[in-house]
Amino acid sequence: MTSCSPLCEVVAGCDGTELALARSAAWAVLAGSSAWYRVHEVSAAAQTLSFTPIGDGLRSSVVHATQPSKGSALLLPRRVEAHAACASLGRKAALLLGIAEQARYGAYGEHAEVKMAVQAGAMWNNPLESVIAPVIRGNPWGWDPAVLSDDWPYVLFDWDTHFAGYMLSLDAAGKELGYSVLIQVVKAKSAEGFVPNGYAPTRKSTHSQPPVGSKVLLEMYRRYRDLWLVELLLDDLLDWSGWFLEERTLPPLNMTALGGDDMQAARYESGLDDSPMYDGHFFAVTDNKTGYGLMQMYDVGMASMVAMSDACLAELADAAGRADTAKVLRARSADARAKIAAHLWDEQSGIFVNRLATGRFRRRITPTSFYPMLSGIATVGRAESMLRGWLLNASRFCITPKGDFAGNDDTCYWGLPSVSADDPAFPPLGYWRGYVWGPMALLTYWGLSHEAYSDVPLVTTARAALCKQMGALFLTQWRAHRHVCENFSPWRNATECTGMRFYHWGALAGFIGLLDAGFYQRPRQEAAAFT
Repeated sequence: MTSCSPLCEVVAGCDGTELALARSAAWAVLAGSSAWYRVHEVSAAAQTLSFTPIGDGLRSSVVHATQPSKGSALLLPRRVEAHAACASLGRKAALLLGIAEQARYGAYGEHAEVKMAVQAGAMWNNPLESVIAPVIRGNPWGWDPAVLSDDWPYVLFDWDTHFAGYMLSLDAAGKELGYSVLIQVVKAKSAEGFVPNGYAPTRKSTHSQPPVGSKVLLEMYRRYRDLWLVELLLDDLLDWSGWFLEERTLPPLNMTALGGDDMQAARYESGLDDSPMYDGHFFAVTDNKTGYGLMQMYDVGMASMVAMSDACLAELADAAGRADTAKVLRARSADARAKIAAHLWDEQSGIFVNRLATGRFRRRITPTSFYPMLSGIATVGRAESMLRGWLLNASRFCITPKGDFAGNDDTCYWGLPSVSADDPAFPPLGYWRGYVWGPMALLTYWGLSHEAYSDVPLVTTARAALCKQMGALFLTQWRAHRHVCENFSPWRNATECTGMRFYHWGALAGFIGLLDAGFYQRPRQEAAAFT
């Protein structure tokens, strides 16, 4: 909270900004946190006030004095009382909006703090040319170096941006924000038919990423029943599905594999850039004209997400009155599910595992091994085996039955590391080599929520425990720093994010708790309460 001397008073702005107002009613100075509860470093000089967001590669904002100041801190006249999202509002309007915003959080009860943090993570990174949600403001990856305007530097990443649209569609009163973001990323589709890994104003990746767009669109449609959105995006998503079938099918089992320009591009296509699952080189060029190729491995995570995508597209096609298309998609999804069940289950490990085209299993286990649950591929018996042996195992993925961390080692305290804690890659940790990631939490949650397991007590227990532990992890960094982490350390005593410090998909770790509490399924009640 902002502190204040007896000569001033502290008031809250419409988005969490705190103002220290001089009681003389002639002047105001901006202090404390700023837009969407985002923490800034604030520095004052005689003629300027600078705001530097905490995070990597983010530009500072500078407010210049309209008249000289005699002190060391810049005082702003009330007539220019401007801050973040309330730039054109007077003080009374800002305070009223602040009260209304707090009331919205109040509708979430015990989940109000998580809702606040999720909203902060999603809202901070928009808008630019239109309502979009880049993962972070600016362009720390160096894309588009020829772009000269500071208004342009942004990058959209495939599954990152789909998940941002999903989170933004939580509020019935603001669903259009989520729609806009989903439209932007799907319409970034390449001429070849796939949504690229990365998209910027002058550049697109030549490989794709996990096809989660159809699942996000289906969730939006189930909730709001806006058929126009389905009709707008369905053909693009069908193109993407067809591209996976044509370009990412590996013989002899004819299942999904990862691909691209080279081995590293194929790793990037997984979304798990340096996962130990992909250590080594097992890439082969399959198109001599372009030089593109495939990993010579059937990837359980991507194959399961493609099967899920086709099942979702079938339901969307039915909604759009395209029964013939839906029939083809259901058959395609059923074929993929049958192959995963037949060829990627490893009886020795008691879980689904990646498999080389030679037939040998690659036993590097990550949360992607739970993804066959996304479309009910795992039988109840296999699901229970995976949960007992892996997810609820304190030496592997460290989710405890009550979500209370009981028995967890301090190095795998929070749970769901990006590689099993008994893997040699885990102790040194690394990007996708042990850190905890929001998107993995969501995909694992979706699997545990599939209707095939609705009456399985162990699955219900695991789902609740996952939400509890991931939510607690998320709030540790939010409460300590107001950070929304790109990824999190699994260590109990970690004091800071292990990746970028304000990256919207980190909020998925808390978002799954809102989903489990039913808030995404209550548009009418929610809209009424907010009104």
